[in-house]
Amino acid sequence: MTAVTTRTHSRLLRDAASSGQVEALLILAVATILITRLYLHVTGYPQVGGAVLHVAHVLWGGLLMVAALMMSLTFLGRAPRRIAVVLGGIGFGLFLDEVGKFVTKTNDYFFRPSVAIMYVVVVLLLVANRTVHRRQGLSPDEYLANAAATATDGLVHGLTSTDRDQARVQLDRAREGGVDPEAVEQIGILLDRCREAPPRLSAISLRLPEQLRGEHSVRVAAVLLTVFSVGILVNAAVTLEGDLAERSSDVTTVIQLVGSAATVLLCVAGTVGLWRGRQWAVRALRGAALITVFFVDVLEFAVREFGALINVAVGAAALSVFSHHLRRVSRRETPADTA
Repeated sequence: MTAVTTRTHSRLLRDAASSGQVEALLILAVATILITRLYLHVTGYPQVGGAVLHVAHVLWGGLLMVAALMMSLTFLGRAPRRIAVVLGGIGFGLFLDEVGKFVTKTNDYFFRPSVAIMYVVVVLLLVANRTVHRRQGLSPDEYLANAAATATDGLVHGLTSTDRDQARVQLDRAREGGVDPEAVEQIGILLDRCREAPPRLSAISLRLPEQLRGEHSVRVAAVLLTVFSVGILVNAAVTLEGDLAERSSDVTTVIQLVGSAATVLLCVAGTVGLWRGRQWAVRALRGAALITVFFVDVLEFAVREFGALINVAVGAAALSVFSHHLRRVSRRETPADTA
């Protein structure tokens, strides 16, 4: 039986589905930035306005974010929340795309480090989202509140079998945590009265696909991360050699060389240890992925801008694979999970 978190009475109750919603919002924001930059490049960077006025798309982004807030604050249920995620994601992407104008005196939209700033903001928001939801499991009161919200929405729109089963599991966790049994029973009655709804498309999230969760995927991720890390190291070394030949120096290139060298060392050690069955190997590889995502890729964006997207995709995917593997091992080794 799964252990239940000690009951607390916090004013802030977490939504069990909100982690995936935040991830979906950020994915939409990144997609909006890429589409906006592509559109502006193809059309020659047109301006909406006239000789005096210039309607920047950051204003449309702000308008969409306000619309998302109004939607989530005005209407009940899951459908309005999904609409708010879409509006908020697109709006945040339009807003963040013009960050270069707000950190430079010349309002430079093409400010090279602006792409790195966008990347850091998105990564920090993802980390904050994961921290909020993985700091500890849901409390019994949060389980009860989530089940009640599901029942309330289901009375009007119906429930899928997946939503109903999930709500019943939440009620069981709430009962085990010491919540009033009568309240749990009443919410269970409401769930029984909800009509059956057809399955719906699942929300966009950064959840790792099933085919990337096996032992084989760890080795593939290790090889890919090593290859890309070596590529970044070689590129930084060649760039630094060229700078030295021209008697010019770029601190960013030197820092990138050091960071990528550390990543390559961890990758090589972790990959060798992985093939030899060493327990520390995956932790070393995860450390390499962390350095790649939070350090090397930031510098890549500063130097290559959107040309760094492939490296970011590889680093983020490898980090997800290694983190999932370590969480799975941790669950097998934790007695409380099988109590």
